[in-house]
Amino acid sequence: MILQSCVITNTPGFYSGYSQLSENEKSKIVFTDPQREICNINTDGKIYSVTGIQLHECISSSQKAIVYFWSPNCSSEKCYNYNFINEYCQDNGYALFFIVEYYDFKKTNAELLSGALSALYSVNERYYKTKYCNKYMRLFIKDLLENQQYNKDDVYSNFFVFQDGKLVRTSLE
Repeated sequence: MILQSCVITNTPGFYSGYSQLSENEKSKIVFTDPQREICNINTDGKIYSVTGIQLHECISSSQKAIVYFWSPNCSSEKCYNYNFINEYCQDNGYALFFIVEYYDFKKTNAELLSGALSALYSVNERYYKTKYCNKYMRLFIKDLLENQQYNKDDVYSNFFVFQDGKLVRTSLE
């Protein structure tokens, strides 16, 4: 009998990828205090690791907002870059909350970090006490939606569209 198994170790996208970063790359990630207000963070080339509760507070103060979950290794035509999403949001009056799902600085180019016109965020894996991407994303989205009704499949969406702090739709594209 031959036993086969699949072993996934430290793969960005399965895990957060933070432990694989160099010290220089880690210095570009700021784990925020979960009690801290994050709505006025500057665009300074850093990625701010936040909770869904913190982000919900910002969305609640925006008339129209889009949360876009970006995966650095996604090669689908439905995976949009920061500039495209930002331009769409500016043209249509949406506040943009761009969430980097996991860390892979080989794919997260300097343009994303230095050219961003709005703050960049990631999920605070320390707060959620897991490095497992699917788990912290599920917990983050639950906190983000704060008791709002949503479909089970919404957690797999890339776009979350809000109006007056309430989720109005989700989409994979």
